[in-house]
Amino acid sequence: MRGPGASVLVVRLALVVLALGACGDKPTSDADASTGGDTSTVDTSTICEGQCRQTSLTAMFVNTRTLDSAYYGTNFDTQAVRIEAYRKAPQGCPTGSSQTPDYTLVLAQVAPAQPSSNTSPANILDFKGDLLGGPLGLAAMMKQIDTAAWVPNTFVAVDVNLTFSSGTVTGHIYATHCTTLDN
Repeated sequence: MRGPGASVLVVRLALVVLALGACGDKPTSDADASTGGDTSTVDTSTICEGQCRQTSLTAMFVNTRTLDSAYYGTNFDTQAVRIEAYRKAPQGCPTGSSQTPDYTLVLAQVAPAQPSSNTSPANILDFKGDLLGGPLGLAAMMKQIDTAAWVPNTFVAVDVNLTFSSGTVTGHIYATHCTTLDN
């Protein structure tokens, strides 16, 4: 999703640069992560609004399914993020005891500060057994992951176009931050 003008792009880039400077140590509590630090001076609704705040991925393999929710965690060593998108996942941040969703797309190393040309590994997992036609998971062979918007410790929005040996996953991900996915 692109802004309507160059001034919007300049504002977004400035916010990313400011946000990168504010990145640092891992939050000390879930409360710290849920507030995303001090975002009181940043109106995040103007950075990503409307459809940008929706997850809608079309996974086309043996069958076609839509993934409709997503969360992300931060890898504090690399400052990359791990994004997980789901279909039929329980609400809230995933935990070790969460119910298994039907399908999960994992983008393991997205660099949201780089608006395009992300080369993150991408894997689709079929826990229900009716999407991929046999295997539990597949790795993407070709990946295009473009950052649409990002506010560290709050949300990341990306557009994806992934090609697998037997299908594709395309669409938009809006993922909120979950400390349970941080490492």
